[in-house]
Amino acid sequence: MTKGDFLSPHIDNSHDQPKLRYRRLNLLYYVSPDWVSENGGNLELWDKKVTTPFETVSAFNRLVVMRTNDSSYHSVNKVKVDQQRCCVSNYYFSENSEKGYDYHHVTSAGAWPGQHFLRALGSVHTAARTFISIVTGKTRKGIVRY
Repeated sequence: MTKGDFLSPHIDNSHDQPKLRYRRLNLLYYVSPDWVSENGGNLELWDKKVTTPFETVSAFNRLVVMRTNDSSYHSVNKVKVDQQRCCVSNYYFSENSEKGYDYHHVTSAGAWPGQHFLRALGSVHTAARTFISIVTGKTRKGIVRY
């Protein structure tokens, strides 16, 4: 990520590309030397209603282990400096869901608190993409198996 880049609050899609395994963990390893909080580009982990964030600095050599499920909202606040914020991300999968039953959701766009219109628009967009994915068996990147 570079100056001005950010990621709005969102949850990641529930599965790998062929929809055979559930996405369970995301390991984020930060590799930008001398990165400080004032640079922005920091990870924000949100409560289920996306009202209260917990911010963690994208500090060099920091490893964050994050659950990925239907309520693990996260974002990256805006990078404020003319430097690259670099992160190595690895997903880990399992054949069974943590819920004990099958489910599916696409990456769900959201918005920061107070962005009511964008939040509503994101909900409609996510519902439409999930419906299309289930009905057609396809995602933006290819065919999925149900």
